[in-house]
Amino acid sequence: MKKEKKVFDQNTADRVPDRNQMLIVQLLFREKPETPDPKALQAELEKHLGKVENIVPDKPDMPMFSVPKYVAKFKDAPEGIPVLADYLAPCEFDPANIDDFTRSQFWDVQDGKELIDECKYMVGVFSMYGAVLPHKQQAELILAQVDAALKCYPTCDAIYLTTSGKLTTPEQFEECKQFDLAGRYIRLCVNARFFTINGSDDMIVDTLGFYVFGGADVQVHFRGMNPNHVVNYVYNIASYQFENDFPIVSGDTVDSIGEDGSMQWKPQWKAQYEDSLIQPIRTVLDVNCGQYAAGSRD
Repeated sequence: MKKEKKVFDQNTADRVPDRNQMLIVQLLFREKPETPDPKALQAELEKHLGKVENIVPDKPDMPMFSVPKYVAKFKDAPEGIPVLADYLAPCEFDPANIDDFTRSQFWDVQDGKELIDECKYMVGVFSMYGAVLPHKQQAELILAQVDAALKCYPTCDAIYLTTSGKLTTPEQFEECKQFDLAGRYIRLCVNARFFTINGSDDMIVDTLGFYVFGGADVQVHFRGMNPNHVVNYVYNIASYQFENDFPIVSGDTVDSIGEDGSMQWKPQWKAQYEDSLIQPIRTVLDVNCGQYAAGSRD
């Protein structure tokens, strides 16, 4: 991981909303893709989700599938209603809307800035009502939607998450099928970011993405450690949190990082929830990494 030399001013007014967010995946293309037959998209979805129904058959370029497997419950609909798996029609994509701050964190794709600049079209993938589902159901649904879309849009060049700034490729999505649900979701939707603090030896690694379903991201403020080791570490802590329904509470201790980058039982590092140091401001699980810790903590 190379250090990004460009200096950014922190925007403390950039705070995430105090509610769950709609998770939107953008499939990006260099050339405008052809719109697939909705029946083909439905068949791919049903491989993962069971029976679904296209409730707008008169709009073949913007199919919307009712998914009885997942039920969203509301105050005025306590019995619940099926969530809707939505796909937008191909439209123009302007890479100039992706700011330099976000572009500085394209760690997962070599030449990611160049790739996203080459993309001129986009297909949006999201779920209506999905934001109220438990986080694992949200993960299952969006992974199924993206998998179905990639089968029906074979010319897709990149996958971009507006909520985390995560840029990946269809090939990486396919490779991630070997992992469990947490691993696949995090590799698609959660971005581990790396920053150096101007004028000091301090570094920060954090994850961005869990806030969309009300979960806490992970943050380590440190000096004197290999940042690549810390990136792997925050992904491991994030995976544990996701898989176990966020069991860590402030004051708990977690495993530390060994000299080789592996997680080790001793020493234990103390964790607490606090506002993030890096925008967007949101709740994070901050890990106090002992002798390597930077900054001050209350």
